[in-house]
Amino acid sequence: MWRVTLIFAFISLTMAVDKSVIIIGSGISGYSAASKLLENGFNDVIILEAEDRIGGRINTIPYDDGFIDLGAQWVHGQQGNIIYEMTHEHFDFGTTPFDDIPFTFLLSNGTKPNQELINAISKLCFEIDHKIYTGDTFTGSFGDMFIGIYDGIVANGSSPVFKDLDPVIVKMMKETSERNINGYAAIKSWFDLSAKLCAREELAQGSQHNTWRRKGFKTVFDFISKKLPDPSQHIDIESKVQLNKKVTNIKYNINDVNNKAVITCADGSAYEAKHVIFTPSLGVLKKYHESLFTPALPEQKVLAIKLYGFGAAGKIFLEFDESFWIEEGEPFVAYQFLWLDADKEEVKAANREWMLGISAFYMVDEFPNMLEAYLGGPNIEEFEASSDEKIINDCMWAFEKFLGKTLPRPKAMIKTNWLTNENFLGAYSYPSMDAEKAGVGIQELAESINNNDGKPILLFAGSAMDEKYPGNTHAGVRTGFRAADEIISIYQ
Repeated sequence: MWRVTLIFAFISLTMAVDKSVIIIGSGISGYSAASKLLENGFNDVIILEAEDRIGGRINTIPYDDGFIDLGAQWVHGQQGNIIYEMTHEHFDFGTTPFDDIPFTFLLSNGTKPNQELINAISKLCFEIDHKIYTGDTFTGSFGDMFIGIYDGIVANGSSPVFKDLDPVIVKMMKETSERNINGYAAIKSWFDLSAKLCAREELAQGSQHNTWRRKGFKTVFDFISKKLPDPSQHIDIESKVQLNKKVTNIKYNINDVNNKAVITCADGSAYEAKHVIFTPSLGVLKKYHESLFTPALPEQKVLAIKLYGFGAAGKIFLEFDESFWIEEGEPFVAYQFLWLDADKEEVKAANREWMLGISAFYMVDEFPNMLEAYLGGPNIEEFEASSDEKIINDCMWAFEKFLGKTLPRPKAMIKTNWLTNENFLGAYSYPSMDAEKAGVGIQELAESINNNDGKPILLFAGSAMDEKYPGNTHAGVRTGFRAADEIISIYQ
């Protein structure tokens, strides 16, 4: 009889263990953390989401009979990319053929330069980018390193493509590389990007531009919740999400192991949990960390929050009745604009300076009559503050200027506003020069805060919190799983 009593006592004790978790944010990190926790028997899970939708910086919206992505769009890499690895056997990815089809370069005076020559220079610029990203001896900013290598090649004549080349073209291609890096890294200036820290990042191997075709990046949530490929294995994460819950404070106590964290929301509601996983963007942390956490976060974590980079990038989708960019017998993937100095001054005088941040207008997989622009640089605020009508007018002015002909206006235009959205305040992280100089970075950003018995009460996840693939969507999945595993291990 005493054995039965002990068994029931053990069961009661096990059932009484408080394993409550609150996840802040329903982006891919929060969603991934919830999936792993629920799969491992953690049923007391709540996800508090400030927006009126699930997804975070994955924002897939319906368009025609498909979907387009205002946020994350491509699955970058295959081998080593956890998103691709969990989905590719059950999903037929498309691709944007940037590696297969050369860009079409256009001059702002309406002429078309020698495409073979320009693409040879473009390829060389890409090789310099790759050299910096994979090198381990560079110091200083990405911009300084690129200019030093590029100018050195031009000066010493080590590449035949620069032989007797017009200095104007040499200069424009350097500026084009800067625009590309500014957009790629979501930065205002490539002089703020640390070459040394870039080289520490890894790249998932294989195609970098796998597309979700007309399904959109939201498809990944069906795989994370296991609705795909087998609906019978579905983990009900959505019922755990509470929308329009903007968190204003997280009060935690590291001294009393029995204390719960208290989470307060803007609507006055409050929640308690043994563990909190914080997944909002680094931009949110930068602006609100002082008011968000009681007590204040550790000094080194705060320093990393302040100094590690978080930038903005913008997108424009333009759909036309027909594709004016397709010419008979010529493959097309993107237009890249080369600005003459006189035309850049015209752009500035006409309050169109945001356009100088556009890296390219390119095709959108499965949408044959649509072009998409991607932009970074110092004028994102101007872009986001511009009306839809102004964006359309500016784009059409540029198209007609570079192509030298009158064109029909688009029938639809959609633009992004990641920087001015208070729940994001930007697009993604980058390794800054300030962080390199201070010797702080992802390790400090990602470090959990433990109570006095060494168990985590406050954990951090998100694309900025992964040392291997920072800034990438698959980093969000990895860090969400990591935070969940850290909690799960306590109770095993």
